Amino acid sequence: MERVGLILVLEAGLAPPLRNRIRDRLQQLGAEVRVLDGGVHTCLEVTGADLSIRTVHPANWPGVVKVVPLTEPYPHAARASNAPDGRAIPVEVGGVPVGGDELAIVAGPCAIEEEERALALARELRDAGCAFFRGGAFKPRTSPYAFQGLEEEGLRILGRIREETGLRIVTEVMDASQLSAVVEVADLLQVGSRNMQNFSLLKELGALDTPVLLKRGYAATPEEFLLAAEYILSGGNHQVILCERGIRSAAGADQVVLDLGIVPELRRRTHLPVLVDPSHGSAAAHRVPALARASAAVGADGLLIEVHDDPTRALSDGPQALTLEAFRQTLREVQSIHRALPPAGREAPREVEEGVIPGILAAPGKD
Repeated sequence: MERVGLILVLEAGLAPPLRNRIRDRLQQLGAEVRVLDGGVHTCLEVTGADLSIRTVHPANWPGVVKVVPLTEPYPHAARASNAPDGRAIPVEVGGVPVGGDELAIVAGPCAIEEEERALALARELRDAGCAFFRGGAFKPRTSPYAFQGLEEEGLRILGRIREETGLRIVTEVMDASQLSAVVEVADLLQVGSRNMQNFSLLKELGALDTPVLLKRGYAATPEEFLLAAEYILSGGNHQVILCERGIRSAAGADQVVLDLGIVPELRRRTHLPVLVDPSHGSAAAHRVPALARASAAVGADGLLIEVHDDPTRALSDGPQALTLEAFRQTLREVQSIHRALPPAGREAPREVEEGVIPGILAAPGKD
């Protein structure tokens, strides 16, 4: 278990018996306590490996003025000491690294609808250069009357796609009871925004050795997001990929805002790869290409993009799905941006050093 560190700042002039009472209580919880003479305020340096130290809230104890944490509340998700500066530690998904030098593109329909249609679309996406196919067999929908997915039949179709195209399969798991069936076909288990804080499910995922794609909840803070990842990581499954998918906002178009500011924030806090879903983050196909380009520019490790051969006939999220033609164009653009604006720690291409970002911008004075 990771060690916890705290500094407790005590009230000025706190009587020694009260100070000793606080120290003794901490020691009873399994902590190691060292008294620090801070002049006006005496401080207690607290270290230990007992979970209760994280949860007893000593800031509310009589005589304690302030608690200063010395360690992150999410030790497994916190940036690892061996992580390159500003870079993720890649997660292998079916032999393909996510978080490495290449931009990971996860594409496909929101839901699996028909076998031959899904297989034809998967072939097109593979030929376009995708390594990952996404499609929902089990669909969490706001309305109980909306299409809920083909369930087990959808999993069978995904298995056929995996076998015939070689694409890695990304699909959502909604409940622990579905895990055994979904793991049979999925290379990457998706946890949707509604389930980001389904802690019983996260604990079950922590016991697996299958990579997990964890989507940010509608209103989750970065810390809540990383603590959700901590549930999986602390269970022993260190293959977690984070995904920003938009948050609720009354000021946003369709009340959804894609929070691209969280990408550099997560870069600062964690070594986990970070993907962005501009489809759910915009809820409209005409906004997806621009947000996908912005996601690549801000340093995302990959993108989730919904694609359908005929979005007007899609049974789920058709308005935000790109056509194949629009997807191919968007893919070219985001890959060009990713190559031109590499994450920190990777050598910049010569064109960037000379002031030119190929296909995107030209430096002043250059032809």
